Amino acid sequence: MSSATQVPSPKVRPPEERAARRFAPPPLVLFLGTRLLRGVLVMFLLSIIAFGLVHMLPGNSVDLLAGPYSTPEVRAQLTRDLGLDGPLIEQYTHWLGNVLRGDFGISVFNGQPVRTLIADRLPNTLELAIAATIVSIAWGVPFGAIAAMKRGRFFDRVARSATFLGLATPVFAFGVALVLFASMVMPSWPTLGWVPFTADPVRNVQALVLPALALGLPLGSTICRYMRASMLEVYEQDYMRTALATGSTRLQATVRHGLRNASGPVVTIAGLQLAGMVGQSILIENVFAIPGIGQLTVTSILQKDYAAAQACILLLGGVFVVMNLVVDLFYPLINPKVGGLR
Repeated sequence: MSSATQVPSPKVRPPEERAARRFAPPPLVLFLGTRLLRGVLVMFLLSIIAFGLVHMLPGNSVDLLAGPYSTPEVRAQLTRDLGLDGPLIEQYTHWLGNVLRGDFGISVFNGQPVRTLIADRLPNTLELAIAATIVSIAWGVPFGAIAAMKRGRFFDRVARSATFLGLATPVFAFGVALVLFASMVMPSWPTLGWVPFTADPVRNVQALVLPALALGLPLGSTICRYMRASMLEVYEQDYMRTALATGSTRLQATVRHGLRNASGPVVTIAGLQLAGMVGQSILIENVFAIPGIGQLTVTSILQKDYAAAQACILLLGGVFVVMNLVVDLFYPLINPKVGGLR
C-alpha cells in the first residue's frame, strides 16, 4: 500500500505578526537609532557630571572676583548677579535649558559669550586633531601592514619596538622632547605659539607640525598594533591562501584583498582616536601655547569660570559622541554584515 507524499503546508502567521513584521523598521535604522538614543543619554549624563564637577571644585568665581578683602555685601551681590544663590538643582535646570537653546552663558572674566570664545578656539583644536590623525594613520597603517607581511623579521621587530615606545610615552613628554629637539637642531623653527591659517598659511603649517607629531605619533602606535594584528588574521583566511596559490605575490594579495578586510577595526580605532585627540589636546595645547579648546578648558577651571568650563567639558564629550556615531555610520560601508546591510 503506497502512501501519498505529504507536502507540508506553509506556515500561516497570525495577522498581528504579519502587521508587526510589515511595519518593523529596517535593521540599519534600528542600528543607528539605538546609537542615537544612547548618545543623547550619554550627553545628558555628561551634562550632570560637568555641572557637578565644576561646582565641586574648591572656591568659586565670587572668591576670585571679589578678592580676599571684600565685604560680605559685595560678595552677596556678586553671588546674586552670577546666579549662584539658588539650589544646585535649580541652577542646573536653568543652565541646561539655556544650553538646549544654544546659550552657554557669559564668561565672568572677559564678559564675552562663551559661545563666541568656543567659536574662536574650536577651529584651532579641530585643525590640530585632524593633522594629528593624518600623522597617526600615515605611519600606523603602512607600518602595521608591512610588519604583518614581514612577521618575525627585522622590520617587524623594529615596528613593534616603536609601538611599545609610543604607547609607553605620554603625549606631553613627546611634546617637550620635540620642542627641545627643534630648538637645538632648527632654532629658527617656531616651536611655541600659534598663527591662524587665514593670517599666514606658511607660519600656520610650521606651527602645526610639532604639536601634530607630538599628538599623532603616540596614538599612531595603537593603529599600528591593530593593523598588524588584523592583517595577521586576514592572512589566515581562505581567500588570501587562494590568492597566493593562484600566483599573486604577497604584496598584490595584501593590496587587493587584505587591506580592506583588515581596515574595519582600524577605522573604528582611528575614529575614536580623532575624538580622543580633541580631549588630549588639553595637554598639547598647553605645551605649545595653542589657543584652543584644551587651553580654554584649563584656564576656565583655574579661574572658576563656571559657564566656560561646563561648556568646554560638554563640548569635548559631544565630539566623542558624534565621532562614535560617524564611525557607526561608516563601519557598515566597510563590513556590510554590520547594521543588517546583508
